Amino acid sequence: MPIIPKCDSNAAYEVVPMKQEPHGPPPGWWTATCNGIPVYHFAPDHRAAADRYVTDPAYRLSLEADFFHEKSGR
Repeated sequence: MPIIPKCDSNAAYEVVPMKQEPHGPPPGWWTATCNGIPVYHFAPDHRAAADRYVTDPAYRLSLEADFFHEKSGR
């Protein structure tokens, strides 16, 4: 991904309290959003990890799932 001068790639991310839904997680969870779209959820005691997620691109990349079929070249 090219780096654009004076453009912070983290600016689109923020941490918000998770909205309560009838079949959602218990209260207190945190949601990391990108441009207002929920992208990752964190337990109540992992607020620091949520903050790191929105500020550290390398940390976001480390949390992506690796699938065997993607590594095998098929």
